[in-house]
Amino acid sequence: MDEVLISVVVPVYNVEHYLKKCVDSICHQTYRNLEIILVDDGSTDRSGSLCDEFATSDSRIRVIHKSNGGLSDARNAGMELASGEWWMFVDSDDYIAPDTAETLLLAAVENHCEIAVCNMMRIYEDGKQEPFYCPVTEPTIWAGEQRFETLRQPSVCNKLFRVDVFKGIRFPKGKFYEDTFVYHALAHRASRIALTGLSGYYYLSRRESILGQSQFTDRYFDYVEAIHERAMFLFNHGVSRYGEEACLSLYAAIVNSTKNIRKTPQNAEHFQKMWEWYELAYRNLMSSPDTSIKQKLRLFFLKYAPKIHNKLY
Repeated sequence: MDEVLISVVVPVYNVEHYLKKCVDSICHQTYRNLEIILVDDGSTDRSGSLCDEFATSDSRIRVIHKSNGGLSDARNAGMELASGEWWMFVDSDDYIAPDTAETLLLAAVENHCEIAVCNMMRIYEDGKQEPFYCPVTEPTIWAGEQRFETLRQPSVCNKLFRVDVFKGIRFPKGKFYEDTFVYHALAHRASRIALTGLSGYYYLSRRESILGQSQFTDRYFDYVEAIHERAMFLFNHGVSRYGEEACLSLYAAIVNSTKNIRKTPQNAEHFQKMWEWYELAYRNLMSSPDTSIKQKLRLFFLKYAPKIHNKLY
């Protein structure tokens, strides 16, 4: 197994105070056959020069300097350079446990899986931590439709992917919630997914990061769009159970939008598109025998009397 190369893609943007801990956690993995790709996405602090310094101390590190294009664009640039049989993604203000790569690869190879997952922990700047995504506590294999249970946490950062599941798939440039746009297609490509039960990925919750900012801004429309695309994909590929689950998520996202985002001339088009996307959820959930009468009433009121809906619910 030591001959298998893992490419680790790390998008870097203005994280000079966090980058060393991230890179050290990758360099000090128990599994050594790594290709570490640091993508400096037009940083305006010392992050870019730190990437170059790290490359001089570890021959496995490769550095790309590019103009700022956002997280998706940086990941895509790293993927174009990656030559490993397996891919990992680590955000540059996060870090991973010493045995994360080894545990993920062993679980994937031994169980003939195309994706392996570790549990994710949330770390706060004061040092406190809490579980963020911990679906299992011991090694487990999800096959068949059950592998779509992992859609409940679509982050690519706590996962190892066999390279071929990404064939023809890239992150959407200029979009937030980029993982939600693509993970359903990756899970569909995989026949089996290994869940290790290892708490292997530690994501830092900091105020200035994307995840640390207010959730309900115009950026949230990207999430609504991503969930709509997920639902369409699942229905088109015959995964109706999880398509209906995505429709419920779409309903909830639209409710959040109407309650928490003020309509302005700048986002009026987003609201219009959002109601067009709602048609998919409304049509499929209203016709499903698994949708309760109470839920169908909510769906009806949201479509035809959204102000009344938001007062009632």
